[in-house]
Amino acid sequence: MAWFKRQEKPVKQTPWEQYQAQTKAQSKRPKVKANLPNLTALRRNQLRRNLWLVVTPIVLLLAFFGYMVSPLAKVDLVTVTGTEITPDQTIIDASHLAKSDLILGLLMNPGKVTTRIEKLPEIKAAKLQVSDWHNVTLHVTEYTPVGYVVRHNQYHLVLETGYIEAKGQTNPNSNYPIFTGFTKKELPKIIKIVAKFPKAIRQDIAEIKATRGDANPYQITLNMGDGNKIIADSRTIAKKIQYYPSIVAQVKTTGTVDLEVGAFFSPAKK
Repeated sequence: MAWFKRQEKPVKQTPWEQYQAQTKAQSKRPKVKANLPNLTALRRNQLRRNLWLVVTPIVLLLAFFGYMVSPLAKVDLVTVTGTEITPDQTIIDASHLAKSDLILGLLMNPGKVTTRIEKLPEIKAAKLQVSDWHNVTLHVTEYTPVGYVVRHNQYHLVLETGYIEAKGQTNPNSNYPIFTGFTKKELPKIIKIVAKFPKAIRQDIAEIKATRGDANPYQITLNMGDGNKIIADSRTIAKKIQYYPSIVAQVKTTGTVDLEVGAFFSPAKK
């Protein structure tokens, strides 16, 4: 008679029992020991990195505060460039710059200074520049001088905007003409017209007079430095003045260039 061993049915484990069995199996696995020299180097590098993260901001703050209390942080020397008619000290006074002003503040808001300078009637534009840590240069662009008007035996400079300087002088610059005979209403208009002339022609004019001849209230006469005379209409002179150099280049004597109606030359009577 044959005997057969009874085969036992596998017992189904609960999820908790399965987890316990898996944990025991993992705990029996051989552990790999860490390489102690590499671990020490890794910790040392991490310590250095953390130290730099702490020390660097502190060093930067100390350097910043050291700079702020040093003379390099404040304005030392102020210079002005681009001026011809405006005294440099007038520009500096208008800027309100002082040796107690911080350079950092000027760099962050240069427009505060340039706006003050541009309030001067002679100044068209201004720019601030810092060099050598604490030296300030003010670059300015002036309005073009056009001529002079005479008041109380003083010559007052006139700018292209029509502005007349309050302070006069006894010896005018010969490069600018003198306006005579114009009313307060006419003067700003003729100044802006003459400002549009080519520079070479404008600097050759000695005098501009409101002559109002031949029943023309707009007639003007320009006495030139080369000895010629121009008769013109103030309403059209801005366009016709360009013909003057070519007209005088064709003649060998001085005389009158009439630009009032046409454009012709009459030699001076001897």
